[in-house]
Amino acid sequence: LAGRRESLRRDVWFVAFSGNGEAAGEVVAAGYGITAPELGLDDYKDLDAQGKIVALRRFTPEGGPFAEKDAEQRYGDLRYKAWNAREHGARGVIVVDLAAGAPADEAPLPGLGIDTFDGGGDVGIPAAVVKRAAGAGLFAGAHRAELRIDLARKSEAARNVVGVLRAGAADRLPGALLVGAHYDHLGRGGAGSLEPDSHAVHNGADDNASGTAALLAVARRLAGQRESLRRDVWFVAFSGEESGVLGSTAFTRRPPGKLKTADLAAMLNMDMVGRLRGNQVTVLGGDSAEEWKELVPPVCERDLLACSLSGDGYGPSDQSPFYAAGVPVLHFFTGAHPDYHKPSDDADKINAAGGARVADLVADVALEIADRPQRPAYKSAPAPGPRGDSRSYGASLGTVPDYAGDGRPGVLLAGVRPGSAAEKAGLKRGDLLVELSGRPIRDIHDFMYVLQRAKPGEKATAVVVREGERVPLEVTFGTSTRR
Repeated sequence: LAGRRESLRRDVWFVAFSGNGEAAGEVVAAGYGITAPELGLDDYKDLDAQGKIVALRRFTPEGGPFAEKDAEQRYGDLRYKAWNAREHGARGVIVVDLAAGAPADEAPLPGLGIDTFDGGGDVGIPAAVVKRAAGAGLFAGAHRAELRIDLARKSEAARNVVGVLRAGAADRLPGALLVGAHYDHLGRGGAGSLEPDSHAVHNGADDNASGTAALLAVARRLAGQRESLRRDVWFVAFSGEESGVLGSTAFTRRPPGKLKTADLAAMLNMDMVGRLRGNQVTVLGGDSAEEWKELVPPVCERDLLACSLSGDGYGPSDQSPFYAAGVPVLHFFTGAHPDYHKPSDDADKINAAGGARVADLVADVALEIADRPQRPAYKSAPAPGPRGDSRSYGASLGTVPDYAGDGRPGVLLAGVRPGSAAEKAGLKRGDLLVELSGRPIRDIHDFMYVLQRAKPGEKATAVVVREGERVPLEVTFGTSTRR
């Protein structure tokens, strides 16, 4: 490999968790790099990796225990593979998409993304992912390799905006309540945009100008009732949510002033609350505290809103770091739409009156929590496993899920994208997707897992429930623009 530097500049990519430095030595192939006693697998059995460069196959074997998503993600995770190699004494790692029976259309090299929940640390040894043409030969014969990696970590200052409303009641209670929303978006697009070739300004009127507007409305409402308020309320507009909940993570690690995360009775998050339709509000985090099922529905009913309350406290928004830190959470959301992460998410699409109603709902829930002597009782749930590096062909249907649902198993469709595979197949708004490619679809996770395993151009049957009838529709998967 050391003699092919020019070609490797095109055929190699590094991962954000790679250690910096140099590693040179003999190459040994360690299969998929998996050590899983519970599965009866050890790719390092009878292999001496001490002081050597380990060549590994990307992803996991097909079928068997790896037909289960959790096992596939856990043992296909690139960081896990590098860590396991280091634990076996390796000086460096080279990963190649050379799974048994690997298809001709090789998976793209992974991006240089940072997982916030890593803590930003490196794995301790140089790690690279190499294209098949450059790395396949490492799995046969004797080879030596040299890795030189010098990744520079760039950072820029970002700021959370914090306000505190001190309780004015004579019988004030200990602890505090936090109401939050994020104020950042995608700028002129980039990797997070669903129009990746567009460099137009992505204003994010719903995601999440609606949340910050609602945050100000909640603050104004509660400030008018300060004299009867029994708990302090912190109002926080977070930065860096779109980059991996950076602002809220920083807040939980280093709360400002004398506040401690343990002081917080609850965190109420508003993310995308500007598209209220049919009075439907999704309230996530319903399983994060014992009291939510008795506290939230009556408030929703009083405010004439139909709330769907469910889920643990994890999820891709600012409530997640607080839940991981032991704080009960609720995340208020008015649903997905075709303008998500596009320049078309603009002010003309906002239901301002609906956003004000959601703000009133959050204010009423906050007042209930602030007035109760007993704090909500935190309920823990297992943290999500690694996102993994499971093979994905980027297959897409072009559906827009309605995350609020209607209580039935399946994925309720809020719409379909124009010109998409879903539109061509006849799927439409209001359909309940219950089966795809012969696999039952009970929720959005089932749906995404089937899409991960599908291939663009592949034909399949989608079964939807429409007006009480099961309707089979033939679909041809498209290519996803999300990487």
